[in-house]
Amino acid sequence: MELLIGTSLIAAFIAGIAALFAPCCITVLLPSYFGSIFRTRRKVFLMTFIFFLGILAVFIPLGLGFSALGQFFSRYHQVIFGIAGIFFLALGISLLSGKKFVLPFSFHPKLKANNIPSVFALGVLSGIATTCCAPVLAGALALSVLPGSFIWGTVYTLAYVLGMVLPLFILAAALDR
Repeated sequence: MELLIGTSLIAAFIAGIAALFAPCCITVLLPSYFGSIFRTRRKVFLMTFIFFLGILAVFIPLGLGFSALGQFFSRYHQVIFGIAGIFFLALGISLLSGKKFVLPFSFHPKLKANNIPSVFALGVLSGIATTCCAPVLAGALALSVLPGSFIWGTVYTLAYVLGMVLPLFILAAALDR
């Protein structure tokens, strides 16, 4: 069981990295991040952490909600896993066939202020905008359902978000020197 949990946590982390570099995410998240965070060189790591908290504010409730659903439907896990498997198979086929999923609106955040509340809001808005990576996000949220526990659901969601922002933390640490 520990091997399954460890592997699933690594998969959630890698899914977060994949989500960051997905075309629909990288075009929204990174320009906004670069435009607002790197104005103050000595506060870059702190602002990256605030940005992380903003994204986390979006994804933790999603992970907790899916964990609650997992607990609620734990009696019907065979049926749910079958349906989810068919759903993910259909998503995979649609991605391989070139079908694109787009949001029904355009999003280009611009911040006039470069302070903690504005960077947190940018993180929240970027977290919302990055939900366009629906197949990757759906896989990460499915992992948060598997254990049937709020704690593990939160851990899987945290692993996903850490995967999404770890490259930003590495960049912030490198640029802060």
